[in-house]
Amino acid sequence: MLVHLGIDTVHLGGEGFTLHRAEGDDVAQGAPVVSFDVALVRRKDLSAVCPVVVLDSPAGAVAAGTERTVNAGAPLFAYSTDR
Repeated sequence: MLVHLGIDTVHLGGEGFTLHRAEGDDVAQGAPVVSFDVALVRRKDLSAVCPVVVLDSPAGAVAAGTERTVNAGAPLFAYSTDR
């Protein structure tokens, strides 16, 4: 899965972003991986929209709505190996 925090935020060079886990770490459900300062992103006149892209999954394995707000702790998508 690829999660992009904001649009064009790479130009901030990490400013306003905090990594809570490193590549290869085990991550429990609900544990923070990264956080970012939405207010800072908006002050820099950038979008805080966070696209999520599921990679390398079989066709039909992921069921998700599109262009919707997801509340903290709510499921983002469902994955099934039965499809």
